[in-house]
Amino acid sequence: MHSCRPARLNNSGERIKVLVNNAKRLVCNDSSIGKTSKGDGIPAGSTQIRQSSCTTQSRGFFTNQPSRDLKRFLEEVGTDPKEARFWLRHFQELEMTPDEPFAVVEVAPAVFDDQNMLERLVSCLAFLHRNGMDSVLVHGIAQSAGETKVGILDKQKQQKLIDDNIKLVDMLESNGVKARPFLCSSHMISAKLSSNVNEVGIIEDVDTKHLRWCLSSGHIPVLTAVGETQEGQVVYTDPTHTTIKIASILKPTKVIFLNTSGGLVNENGEVIDCINVPGGLNPVLQQPWMDKSSSNLIMEISQLLLKMPRATSAVITSADSLIKELFTHCGSGTLFQTSEPINTYHSLEGVDVDKLTQLLVRSFDKTLNKDYFLTLKERLHTLYVTESYTAAAILTTPPETCGIPYLDKFTISKESQGLGTSDNLWKQIKNDCPRLCWRSRATNRINPWYFVRSSGSWQNGEWIIFWYGVSDPHITQQIVQYTSSLPSSFDPIAPHDEIKSKKVFSTSSYHKYL
Repeated sequence: MHSCRPARLNNSGERIKVLVNNAKRLVCNDSSIGKTSKGDGIPAGSTQIRQSSCTTQSRGFFTNQPSRDLKRFLEEVGTDPKEARFWLRHFQELEMTPDEPFAVVEVAPAVFDDQNMLERLVSCLAFLHRNGMDSVLVHGIAQSAGETKVGILDKQKQQKLIDDNIKLVDMLESNGVKARPFLCSSHMISAKLSSNVNEVGIIEDVDTKHLRWCLSSGHIPVLTAVGETQEGQVVYTDPTHTTIKIASILKPTKVIFLNTSGGLVNENGEVIDCINVPGGLNPVLQQPWMDKSSSNLIMEISQLLLKMPRATSAVITSADSLIKELFTHCGSGTLFQTSEPINTYHSLEGVDVDKLTQLLVRSFDKTLNKDYFLTLKERLHTLYVTESYTAAAILTTPPETCGIPYLDKFTISKESQGLGTSDNLWKQIKNDCPRLCWRSRATNRINPWYFVRSSGSWQNGEWIIFWYGVSDPHITQQIVQYTSSLPSSFDPIAPHDEIKSKKVFSTSSYHKYL
């Protein structure tokens, strides 16, 4: 069953603003449609958006097809302004050159047999393309149940591969998108025959210059999973392996595996919402319902992500719900994302205090009291910090809270926002601490996130006191009295505290957004 995920699509906030503003214009029938807004709190010129090479008419929003694209976007994502603002805040800036794809996508053979699903997929791809988010598409042929994977295709399967390629290209072109067919991708994919002649070809290398040319010229490349040996033998390659190999070279933001059924499911038929790599692999792989095919795919995806930038994620989802997967909180398939290891300390020994100080000062935009870490030594319960010092949580043990740990600091730097770090950090705290209390300023914009994770709260207009795992009224009263009267741990005369400074957030919140 799906639960709300952290923001996942690490793409330019300016680019996503274009999507939402265009959608708003469609709803309002604004005569200024097609121009990029500079509002909504996004600095003008902060990111260079790659423009597609479509003509003014095809890129504009006067034609029927772009209007249908935007209508579908609204239908699948919804028009809730809160959710739109959420994505605007959380999407990371990602500078992309014209020859870099937003996604490398594998389209399963079964998708080509479902015309309605294929039409929805093409509409989504066209929508992304018109908004500067191009994809490289890879497809192969279906293997019958129990059939041995054959490296050398017969005429019938060769023709099926060509027909599917032409069909996809033709549909993209009909949707106003320039696409280029690679009916035989063997001039790009170097492969060798397996020692078992009945197996698919093994990919050795991919020459991506033709793919980069297509992207830079505003075309979507559509590849068949076909390679060529040194002897000139054309061989069929596994489309998943081909997708992974191309992604490892082009390093897109997203690696997407599209099918007709959706994400991975457990024994109850519920979609596995998210798998963290590498920490979350074993709990999933060790499940009794895990089959060999799914296990192999999970391992291949995880091995790819460990070699990719941390901003890259992968997803397995249905071809007709790609928009929902990319642009909603809960998604529609199984997300794979790299999780940074979190180290745990019960003293400051081994902690890089300088790096931790820089993280706190940068996150809260305030200078710590000079004696903060000196006093922390005496009251530290647990310190959680990622290896790169981009996220941290500091728990103390004040005697006034009846032995219940107090969350003194919880911070996620901009570099780790949108990567699931906040949820991973909170899960580790929850596993280690069955009871916890903390406070947040009443004006803190992330208080809804805290309310979901608490079992009780109290507020006085200035502070909101949260706790979980506590039901005794006497203890909650002690918690409220202690936390509401705590002095600030930041320097009251630091330059950051002057009237001209930025808005101050709670000492138990983390920087800006989750």
